[in-house]
Amino acid sequence: MDKLPLEGIRVTDFTAIWAGAHITQWLGVMGAEVIKIESSLRPDNTRTSWRPGRNASLNTTAEFECLNYGKKACTLNMTLPKARELARELIKTSDVVAENFGGSVMDRWGLGYSDLVKIKPDIIMYSGCGFGRVGPYKELPAFAGIAEAYGGLLSLNGYPGGEPSPMCTRGYADILSAEHGTFAILSALYHRSKTGEGQYIDLSMTEVVSAVIPEAIIDYTMNNRVQGPQGNKDSAMAPHGCYRCKGDDEWVTIAVSSDKDWTSLCEAIGDPEWTRDERFRDGLNRGRNQADLDRLIQEWTKTHTHYEVTEILQRAGVMAAPTLKAEEGVRDRHLEERGFFIDIDHPGTGKLRLASLPWRLSDVPQGNYEHAPLLGEHNDYVFGELLKMPKEEIAQLQEEQVIF
Repeated sequence: MDKLPLEGIRVTDFTAIWAGAHITQWLGVMGAEVIKIESSLRPDNTRTSWRPGRNASLNTTAEFECLNYGKKACTLNMTLPKARELARELIKTSDVVAENFGGSVMDRWGLGYSDLVKIKPDIIMYSGCGFGRVGPYKELPAFAGIAEAYGGLLSLNGYPGGEPSPMCTRGYADILSAEHGTFAILSALYHRSKTGEGQYIDLSMTEVVSAVIPEAIIDYTMNNRVQGPQGNKDSAMAPHGCYRCKGDDEWVTIAVSSDKDWTSLCEAIGDPEWTRDERFRDGLNRGRNQADLDRLIQEWTKTHTHYEVTEILQRAGVMAAPTLKAEEGVRDRHLEERGFFIDIDHPGTGKLRLASLPWRLSDVPQGNYEHAPLLGEHNDYVFGELLKMPKEEIAQLQEEQVIF
């Protein structure tokens, strides 16, 4: 097969930041033509977050570049009626419309689902936001941390007796929501191919978060128990956690899932006398005494590098992995051999090494990994080629700051 799976699909993309842009990025990599709509008045927020990047500007921020490759970009000043009419014309040629505004912005523009089905009956519209498009909180904006808190995840994250802790430095709920959003759009496209019917997809980030903590929810609904932060402990596995290794801030992660694995770990580290302590004789007791167990295991891991510990334990059949920093990950030979990282030439920043799709299809090309678009880079293509507008009309709309 010489085509990507979504070739022939067009997406009009109003999304921004992680939770939305990540969805349309993957659709673009899989072959869809994604046309990102921004304006000089309201560029994607990640264009203006001056995070690490070479000569950061609207066209060179690292965050925007890693979330928007594989897309085209045009500029429409959506505060103006003429711009909204051009958006309608573009949507007529599209299969999917995606947005993740904090409130009912699309409805106020006359571009809600009930409006769009009048001009394209089989359109698929994705709307993602913090609390969903129905309910008392539907107009409330939310970033990932808010969704993680309201969805219950932060109440489980942290150390026993401590305060709830954020999941990571970037939005965990954003990434989860993007994965669910991509799946929902692909499902809707499949449904349309069978029935000819479009779909309206209403995704709530907080519900996505709640969906990944089913054990805590069922523990309460069935047993009236409220789970709290447990650090790196697991409800069934012990030992289970991150252990300091030889070197400067080097760590390894170890997970022992059974008594058999425990025996293998003991043999791998030389069967020290403490491994025969009654406190560690089975999983239940190891769980009860995990603080002492972790301290003893760490005495051994600190004598080896994180890669050495991984090799020793994996060779014995025990699950372990080095806890890699970004600088180690981009040089890791396993990820290198799998081709996970890709090099993209960007006109503003030069060569960039970025993460690719985390899965492979055997009989299709690599994917569309064109550089993230410059602001308005494809205006001529969108308005001239797709919408068949004369150059003079485009120039006039640019002067009126409709295309802006």
